[in-house]
Amino acid sequence: MPLRRNRDYTLWWSGTALSNLGTSVSTLAFPLLILATAGSAAAAGIVGTCAGAGVLVGLLPAGVLADRRSRRAMLIGASLVQVATMGTVFWLVAAGHPWLPAIAALALVQGLASAAFRGAAAPVVRRVVPVSQLKAAYAGAEARDYGAQLAGAPLGGLLFSLARWAPFLTDALSFAAVTIASALLRTELGPDRGSGLPAAGRSGARSSALHDLGVGLAHIRDRAFLRYALLWLALMNLMLGGVGFMFVVTLRQHGASSTQIGAAEALATACALGGALAAGRVVQRVPGRRLVLGVSWMMPIGVAALVPLAGRPWLAGLCLGASTVLVTPLNVVLTSHVMATTEDALTARVASAMGLASMGLGWLAPVLCGAMADAFGVDVPLIAVAVGLAAMAGANHFLPAVRELGADPGDDEDGGGSPRTSGPPHDAVPE
Repeated sequence: MPLRRNRDYTLWWSGTALSNLGTSVSTLAFPLLILATAGSAAAAGIVGTCAGAGVLVGLLPAGVLADRRSRRAMLIGASLVQVATMGTVFWLVAAGHPWLPAIAALALVQGLASAAFRGAAAPVVRRVVPVSQLKAAYAGAEARDYGAQLAGAPLGGLLFSLARWAPFLTDALSFAAVTIASALLRTELGPDRGSGLPAAGRSGARSSALHDLGVGLAHIRDRAFLRYALLWLALMNLMLGGVGFMFVVTLRQHGASSTQIGAAEALATACALGGALAAGRVVQRVPGRRLVLGVSWMMPIGVAALVPLAGRPWLAGLCLGASTVLVTPLNVVLTSHVMATTEDALTARVASAMGLASMGLGWLAPVLCGAMADAFGVDVPLIAVAVGLAAMAGANHFLPAVRELGADPGDDEDGGGSPRTSGPPHDAVPE
């Protein structure tokens, strides 16, 4: 059955698309609000940090809880909390009292609720879609998220210009939409009992949450591909975070205007969106191992080319976009393989650990690259990132985990409805 005729997948895709669009809208509106009311970039940073801290702190506990309790209840509960928090922000702004401590506290709660939602959402696609369609499903999710990101920023700016409270009301309504979608799913979301746990965990007595967390982490430790995927996510987000930061800094240092930098970034984002839209076809035609090796070499070459092209913003944007255009298909390959080979009872814990790894080092990138740029010049951080990416690409030729992806499209899937024994979905692993 085609995915477009899969009722639960379409319902889930639509609900999360609206939610992600609302989040993109409010993500832009929050700093605009704080800058307009407090006039402080540091204050705007505090709000963003609170939201990010909530996600980081909550991810692992959310994964454990989602493998112990009703995932549907977690999805609905977390979404309702997000409706309430964004509704409160809307009320404070509409009433003319956007008090910074209150906004920061609400952002923290929002981050914690987002972590809970991510933990419970991790297994949803795997439950509603057969293994043979996982790549197509995650490719659709990637296109959804890029589309929401691309549309959310201009929509957020427009709504904020019309009324400061409008973006936050929009986000609250978007969370209501995903709440309804979660409630209307017909598929049983689990967790299933009696699989994915060691013998001691299958006895009548319920194990502790700490024990369950240890089981999930041990599962990753004992499987080469999961260890590889976790390390890849952490290092890749660190590297790409550095590229994104230095792209702006380098172009600015070479005399590009804000408008030129924005246009160059839009060009790069458009390339990424094109890759997301083509991901479904790419992953069905290109062997997983070949895609990993090819993309991992495209990125260091593209980053190194930014150094001589920094004085030409349009070419720099096109170069960055071309070097990352196939990152989305690569994410789909890794994600679908991890999800297809992870038992349901461990899915949320594995996905939350992957998500934490992908976010855990990203915040270091601006600090490290900024310090290197101040000490040695703006070209050095880009060269260092290119060298790091090249080292990762070279290692991929020798790692057994990469060979596990198979020499032909589909070799990394069993094509059936049951997972194999070994380890994350786009909805499970933040980029």
